[in-house]
Amino acid sequence: MDNPAYVIDCEREFATIAGGREENLSEKPRPHTFEEAITLTGVGRFHYKLLLICGLCFMGVMVEIMGVSLIMNQMKCDLQPTLEQQGILASAGFLGVVLSSHAMGFLADTWGRATTLRYALCLSSLCSIVSAFSVNIWMLIVFRFLTGFFISGGQACVFSLCGEFHGSGSRIRHVTLLSGFLCTAMMFAPAMAIGILPLRIETIVFGMRFSSWRVLLLANVSVSLLALAGITALPETPKYLLVQGRGDESLEILRNIFAQNSGQDPAEYPVKEVALESGGASLSDVHGFVDAVRLVWHQTVPLFHRTRLWHTLNICCTQFLIYFLAQGIFMWFPTILDELGTRNGDDTLLCNVLQDLNIATASQEENVSSCSVAVDTSTYQVMIIIGGCFVLIYLIFAYIIDYMGKKNLLMAWMVLTMISLVALHYVEQFALVVIALTVVMAIGNCGGLVSTIAMEFYPTHINAMGMCFIMMVGRLGAVVGSNILGRMLFASCNPIFWAMLALVVLLCALGFLLPEKTRAQRTKPSGTAKAIVAATTSPIFAINSK
Repeated sequence: MDNPAYVIDCEREFATIAGGREENLSEKPRPHTFEEAITLTGVGRFHYKLLLICGLCFMGVMVEIMGVSLIMNQMKCDLQPTLEQQGILASAGFLGVVLSSHAMGFLADTWGRATTLRYALCLSSLCSIVSAFSVNIWMLIVFRFLTGFFISGGQACVFSLCGEFHGSGSRIRHVTLLSGFLCTAMMFAPAMAIGILPLRIETIVFGMRFSSWRVLLLANVSVSLLALAGITALPETPKYLLVQGRGDESLEILRNIFAQNSGQDPAEYPVKEVALESGGASLSDVHGFVDAVRLVWHQTVPLFHRTRLWHTLNICCTQFLIYFLAQGIFMWFPTILDELGTRNGDDTLLCNVLQDLNIATASQEENVSSCSVAVDTSTYQVMIIIGGCFVLIYLIFAYIIDYMGKKNLLMAWMVLTMISLVALHYVEQFALVVIALTVVMAIGNCGGLVSTIAMEFYPTHINAMGMCFIMMVGRLGAVVGSNILGRMLFASCNPIFWAMLALVVLLCALGFLLPEKTRAQRTKPSGTAKAIVAATTSPIFAINSK
């Protein structure tokens, strides 16, 4: 033991072992959480391109659904629909969205967000193009239904697609800005109508007169085609790939995002390992009809787990009522606007106008076969102005939402809607009536806030399913509202307006009970020790840099 050579050899051996341990510890990188990894990519050129592409997807949905209401008068001359057929046509797109939303959510969670959107936009564009060549009203109804059926993927999947490329610091703002593209569509569609519908086109195509309303339907497809071109250039979301166990692809995408945003080499991305809890389902697990049904069931049931049941029901009820009110008024807004314009300032109390309009509509049913190709663009111009106001509202929402909070902003708009509903009982000036109606219709903007809350509430492996499910319920509210609310307003205006006020009060209460992360929870980064403990004590997918 006292031999100097033995002591020296022992010291060298222990030094080698200790050095080896230090070297191994230094070589092993700390696993970052996904939230840390996506935040380190920064916000820059990639995210602005992402916002534009997702916004075009959202615009495509609104333009395709809204475009039908703009061609009603001109379409009558060629297809000669009855009033009932016109009502079916107006709801066909919404009905398609309702029936396919659940399937689109399932595909987005199992097949991928970007992949689902590519096929959805491609098929919806094809159906929309075919609808422009309809030879009778039922062909137009069927293909507008199919257009809505396929384009529903561009409505809810884009929330997951956009949100999963962002960290908590920028996610809410960009998703709110994304919702603003719906209002941009409210400006785009009437602007296209102003430019195209007044044209006198007498061209014969396939034995039919190719009127201006057919050209408008084709022009509206341009938005979906642009969105499709953009989606083909986007990768799948790294968070989805992580949940699917495709770790190397996810890390490579994060590096590319970092390089596009910072202008640096992808190798300089500081994250070498990412850890994420939970896992998701894949279509590779499907080997028959029974497997497919089982997988859909497993993707849907978690939405109604006892820890989420109340919040899921609350979110669905809130979305249904918001779109019920907004679409129910919007569907008849151009007609109401035309009637208000004919009063020349005389007795524009809204309920009196609606009562007179109901009488006029009843008398017109006897002469439904008549048609007119004359286009009054003044209504479209007002709609463009209203769309611009909605865009401004969304921009304001996007930049104050982090300070006010989503729920506070939601309830504040509900209070403003209540004031407008009460004012509609008393104001007679044309401008004030239009402003109050616009504020009530703008309750639809709150649907974007509720969608943002839902996007944060549902975990990744059921996020797209959750988003599509609540949007399905919201569009169901739009279908019910567009077919029922207008008729009820015409039949008994005053009681229905007071009932609408009661619904908004209920919405305010439901909004207060919605789930919401606090600002501290969204912005507080995970600590190093917490990340390492999570990585070593829980089941994860780890991606090692190679």
